[in-house]
Amino acid sequence: MKLPFHTLLGPVLKNNHRHIKEFCANPGLTFSPLYVGVLSVLGMVLSVFDMLRIINCGPTLPGYLWKTKSKPGKLISPETERDFKLICLVWSFEYYASLLVGLFTNNPIFFLPFLLLYALIVFLEFMIYCMRVFTDGINFSKTSLIMSMFMIYNWMTVFCTFIHTTTKCDL
Repeated sequence: MKLPFHTLLGPVLKNNHRHIKEFCANPGLTFSPLYVGVLSVLGMVLSVFDMLRIINCGPTLPGYLWKTKSKPGKLISPETERDFKLICLVWSFEYYASLLVGLFTNNPIFFLPFLLLYALIVFLEFMIYCMRVFTDGINFSKTSLIMSMFMIYNWMTVFCTFIHTTTKCDL
């Protein structure tokens, strides 16, 4: 079965297949399928837990669940923010579920939504970091640095699992 975007992904993966295999043979990425399984189950459980927590709070979110810097209801209504958070949690559940399905079926197509989304997130975080360096100078927050490194590691493990499941005929 051909991968979606095989005209875009195929040549890149074919030309660099040996280097990618060497990269994925790194000891830190050796157990990537097992790690992806744990990541997907944990992501699904946490997504369901957060969905239930938000649903049980009622039509608006209590103050401790607000993440905005402005006053509640100033930018968007509390009901709208609650709905957006629920939509995002349903999407994250779907991404983690697709990882689990791809892992159990050995079908690389199911890894693509996660890989594309997290590649976009990593790229945007890098752009924000570059803008902050030019405006504020180098200023690191330990928690944001650790979370960014963890997100990049998660992407690399899913990518290596994706590479392990692809065959030459998929490209």
